[in-house]
Amino acid sequence: MSLFRRAYLTVALALASLALSSALAPGAKAQLRTGSYTVEGQNPDGSAYEGTFELLEGPNAAWVARWNVGNAQIIGLGLIQGGMLALSFSVEGRPGIAVYGVEPDGSLRGTWTSGGGLGTEVLKAR
Repeated sequence: MSLFRRAYLTVALALASLALSSALAPGAKAQLRTGSYTVEGQNPDGSAYEGTFELLEGPNAAWVARWNVGNAQIIGLGLIQGGMLALSFSVEGRPGIAVYGVEPDGSLRGTWTSGGGLGTEVLKAR
């Protein structure tokens, strides 16, 4: 299977699982908000990481994101559709995508990939 097809299937699976979990989540819907967040994540290999995340409104309904994790600063561009935040990014020369749903407490819970498996993150407002 080609790398492109594998990445496409991984992203499709991540989107489907997040859509299902959002549809089944009880309680009131929280809104996405701009600002700073703390990051707690798990890489596809199971190792944990922490950092910071900033979400800003961009031009023409776009959203701009910046992760600071370890020594890496990662910039992303995305959109909000159906209460989900989808962000594209590049890390170490590999394209990636992250998809987040909003939890009732306003935190963002998501899944990401850059083609090497699925990682997870929770972003909590600072």
